[in-house]
Amino acid sequence: MKTYNQILTGELLDEKLESLIKVGSDEDWNIYYVSNDGEKWRMSYPNSGYHGGGSPELTQVSNFPWEVQD
Repeated sequence: MKTYNQILTGELLDEKLESLIKVGSDEDWNIYYVSNDGEKWRMSYPNSGYHGGGSPELTQVSNFPWEVQD
């Protein structure tokens, strides 16, 4: 079973974004991406109260919010 707890920030986030395709976003400033091999990622701003929205985090996720969950 695959775990989905990988979180990227800074340069690692920037490098990973180069290989991802944006597939959606929501009203909470989350942006959703998929990789060529099917990995799903969410970019969020967990410290959005900071000036400029804070630093983003890229988190690997098992499903997107719009997908049916079993």
